[in-house]
Formats: sequence, structure tokens, C-alpha cells
Amino acid sequence: MPASRRRTAALTLALAALLGATASAARAVPPPAADDPQDIPRAQCRTAVAGSTATARCFNPNGNLSRIRLHIECRRWYDPDVDTRAAPDGPAQQITLTGHCWQEIAEAWVSQEAE
Repeated sequence: MPASRRRTAALTLALAALLGATASAARAVPPPAADDPQDIPRAQCRTAVAGSTATARCFNPNGNLSRIRLHIECRRWYDPDVDTRAAPDGPAQQITLTGHCWQEIAEAWVSQEAE
């Protein structure tokens, strides 16, 4: 085998080994832990709609304070949507939030901010 082919073969093998080593090293490093808001313990809430009234009952089993809001989307265009003021839900506390539309409710949901 000529010298140039040997050099090319040696360089190809060295490059393949280098790429394989860096790829396996990259896989071995765990990704950095992100401060994902979904990982923060939250209060457990249930919403119920009865006619034109929506109710959210939330219980906070965690040791942190949560601020909870009830959001109501009314079905009729002339009926204003409702967003309650943020209510604190401390550790081992239960709160109830209510709101209503003039007519029907299209959707009701709860949002939380952990402190």
C-alpha cells in the first residue's frame, strides 16, 4: 500500500475515533437542571361550574405559599370575562374562590404563582 493511502487511512481512523469519543462524552454529561416552574410544588385545585357560577376549591399541602386566581370566560360576547384577585393559599390551608357570568360560562380555570 502506498504511503499516501496509509496516511489517509490512519487519519480517517483517528478522526473516527475522535468523533466517537466526543459523541460518547457528550452523551455521558447530564443536562443542566432547569428551574422549571412545573417542578415547583403547587396547591391542588378543583373547579366546578353550576349554571352561571364557577367555584374553585384549592388545598395547599405544601410548605410554601401559593397565590391562586380563578379565571372565567363567559360564553356571550357582551358578558365580561372574570379574573379574581390573587388569593394567598398558605401551607395546609384550603380556600374557595367564586365568580359568575350574567349568562353561561364557556370555561373556568385556575392559575397559581408560588412564592
